[in-house]
Amino acid sequence: MTQTFKRLQQGFTVIEIAVVVAVLAVLASIILVSYSSYREDARDVQRKSDLQQVASALKAYGNWKNNFVETDSGCGVDSDGGGSSPADGNGWLTAGPSDLGATLYPRSIVQCLQDAKVLKEGDFIDPTGCKWDSGGICGSWNGIPAKAYMKATCTKSGVKKTYVFGHLEGVARSDAAIDALCDANTVSGFTSDGQKWGTHYGMNYYIEIQ
Repeated sequence: MTQTFKRLQQGFTVIEIAVVVAVLAVLASIILVSYSSYREDARDVQRKSDLQQVASALKAYGNWKNNFVETDSGCGVDSDGGGSSPADGNGWLTAGPSDLGATLYPRSIVQCLQDAKVLKEGDFIDPTGCKWDSGGICGSWNGIPAKAYMKATCTKSGVKKTYVFGHLEGVARSDAAIDALCDANTVSGFTSDGQKWGTHYGMNYYIEIQ
């Protein structure tokens, strides 16, 4: 009993304190990793939800206008970047004139869907806040995945296809498969190289609108 009392008076040894600190550090790292993974999963769930809503809106738009926001829609990227050719509904989903200029993006694709009353009002922007490939957190050309949404109408083996794309943090990249979704040079406003959604933008998730 006396030895225990003396032990309490003397306090912890350096070794004991070091062990406690090490254990706390391990626990903290486990909590941080778990929290980071949770946030990543939550962002991916939001991305899937956003893209599903846009895909449903595009389908409703197609039932009404017999196209998925395409030729001469005035939405998305202008095919020559100068305003002389109407935008054909491809490119970054939410980028508009305030982001990239009226000659390059006269109206956003999301805005066109909302104007047509087939998509509810809202931002529909990636959870990171990115609208387009602007470097840094949004990604960079042919490098870091662009955490922003895209849309493309093209042909594959002679058949018209329309897709919406996103980058999921919890899914591995599959650049070759994503690149091959469209035949070369079949996306208005994009070169054959530019339409490599996987290689250049890091898109690894898509929904086909049918």
